[in-house]
Amino acid sequence: MTNNKIRLQDVADELGVSRTTVSNVIHGKTKKVSKEVIDQITKYLDQNGYVPNHEVNVLATTRSRIIGIVIGYDESHGLNVMQDSFVSEFVGAVEKEAERLGYYIMLIVGNNINKIVDIASPWSVDGLIILGLTSQEFKILNKKLNKPLVLIDSYSDEKLEYINIGIDDFNGGYLIGEYLYKMGFKKALFLAENEIASEYYRWLGFKQAMEYYTGFCSKSRFRLISKNQDIRFAQYRKQIPEFISIGALAFTSDYNAIEAINYFSDMGIKIPDQISITGFDDNMYAKLIRPKLTTIRQDVALKGITAMQKLHSIINNEEITYETIKIPVELKIRNSVKNAR
Repeated sequence: MTNNKIRLQDVADELGVSRTTVSNVIHGKTKKVSKEVIDQITKYLDQNGYVPNHEVNVLATTRSRIIGIVIGYDESHGLNVMQDSFVSEFVGAVEKEAERLGYYIMLIVGNNINKIVDIASPWSVDGLIILGLTSQEFKILNKKLNKPLVLIDSYSDEKLEYINIGIDDFNGGYLIGEYLYKMGFKKALFLAENEIASEYYRWLGFKQAMEYYTGFCSKSRFRLISKNQDIRFAQYRKQIPEFISIGALAFTSDYNAIEAINYFSDMGIKIPDQISITGFDDNMYAKLIRPKLTTIRQDVALKGITAMQKLHSIINNEEITYETIKIPVELKIRNSVKNAR
């Protein structure tokens, strides 16, 4: 007797594999699937009365047309995460592309894996786009939820079993380091709120550029700044004499760079005459601040659009390649760096 209610997700949940793997086995696309997994899926389908000639009806999946966007942290620069221009621009780009493809979006904020599962499961989301979870948190979520997933800006040394949409952070850092050196700042400092993931690779690029031209770039030139604004300002106030002496600061976000320009200006320090400043992202405020901010442009909208398109392909069981897609970056030269040569 055949079972006309078997769904791809049912098989995937029961066997602990992905929907894509189940679909690939059904359609004979097994080059990247182990014999053990093929046997497990085949056995399960046989035992549940699966008939190949009617696979479309048997495995018809009821879709919610809902996409979850997971923001794996609830604060950014000490503010509500949705006040961060990068996050809001990214979510807006995903939403627009999701609507074009016939989906709705559901926003889930925070890195509590059980909370994410508790929200995503009852709504039967078709898939998730994940920003800000560590590779370990992602593994736990993937195991518990077993839904199509696309990651954003993830860094892991392990072999990819997912699609990751990022940018060339290393090259962005390199471009900033090279530019500051050529403008005469051989000992520029690098400031970041974290020393992991994107920020770390931007530092590595900055460091390599400086070492290419100067021979050495000490780790002491990496300055970790607080996520709390009051503490950040206290750090700046204490280091002002050093900042003026060195002459240039490279921040890993436009937010921190623009905030610093305002803070130093309020303290009577002239930007860029006394301190040159660069950012990273090229958000909408980079051209509104005075002086206009020299920064690294990343195409946040393209990142969101690409993530949604890739997730759509996975949901529709299209053949995909697990990979990291790095969107190129570009140096935008404006007015926040003086020529000190």
